[in-house]
Amino acid sequence: MKRKGILIGLLSLALKQSQAQDVHLHVREKWENCSFQIDPSLTQDEWHRFTKEAAMVICFRSLASAAPLGAGKLEFGLLQWKTKIDETAGAWNNTFVHPHDEHYLIGGPVLPIPGITMRMGLTNKLDAGAYWTFAPGANYGFTGAQLQYNFMNAQTHKIDVSSRIGVNRLYGPDDINFTTCSADVLAGKKLKLYKNWLSVSPYIGCSGYYARAHEKTSAVQLKNESVFGLQAMAGANIQISHFNVGVEYNVANVNTLSFKLAGNFRLCKPKQK
Repeated sequence: MKRKGILIGLLSLALKQSQAQDVHLHVREKWENCSFQIDPSLTQDEWHRFTKEAAMVICFRSLASAAPLGAGKLEFGLLQWKTKIDETAGAWNNTFVHPHDEHYLIGGPVLPIPGITMRMGLTNKLDAGAYWTFAPGANYGFTGAQLQYNFMNAQTHKIDVSSRIGVNRLYGPDDINFTTCSADVLAGKKLKLYKNWLSVSPYIGCSGYYARAHEKTSAVQLKNESVFGLQAMAGANIQISHFNVGVEYNVANVNTLSFKLAGNFRLCKPKQK
C-alpha cells in the first residue's frame, strides 16, 4: 500500500511537469526575465482571474503585529512573500512574456516576491508603512503604503487590536494599470520571553480588499475588472533586541506565506509629560 501511494505521488508530479512543458510560452527577448505583456489570446474570464489572483500577489503585507511601533521609532527591513499560483493557467501565461521558450514564470508552485519595507511610528497609536520591490531584468515592480491605528492597547485590555488601510500599485508595464486597496483588522498580544530583549507577538486578523485592472493595449479589447475579496491572516513577530523576524500566512483565493527580517531604532526620544 505504501509503495502504491509513492507511485501515485510520482505519477502526479510527472503529470504536472508534463502539463507545464505543454504550455505555449509567449517569447520576447526584450527583457532578461519574465515580464508583463498582454497577449491577444487573453480572454475576459482569464483577465478576471488574473485580477483576483494578482491582488494577492501585489497586496502589501507589513508582517506587523497589532501593537503600535511607538512614536519616533523607525523599522527598516527585507520582505519575501510566496503566493501559490498556477503559471500554466491562461490568466498568467497570457499576461506574461518570456526571454525564451523554456523560461517559465516561476518553475514551481509559488511566485516569490522580494522587497524592502519601512515603518515609522507617527504617534503612540499611529504607524505609517511603505514597501517597494522590482523584478531584476523585468519590466515591473510593486509599491505600497499603509496606515495602522491601534484602538485597543494591551496595557488596558490585555490584547492589542488595530486597524489598517493600504494602497498598492503595479508599476512598469506599458499595457496594464493595476491597483489594490485593502482594509485590515488584527488582534495580538506580546509575550515576553527573556527580560526586555526577547519576545514573541502572535496575531490573527482578516482583511477585505478591492482590486482594479485596466488594460491599455491594442492587442485586446477587454473590459476593466473590479474584484472584491477577503483574506484571513495569522502570524508572529519575534523581537530579539533591535531586530525583528516575522512570518505570516494568508488564506485567500490564492494563499501566501511571507517572511520579514527587520531592524528598528528610535529617531527621537519621546516627550516627557
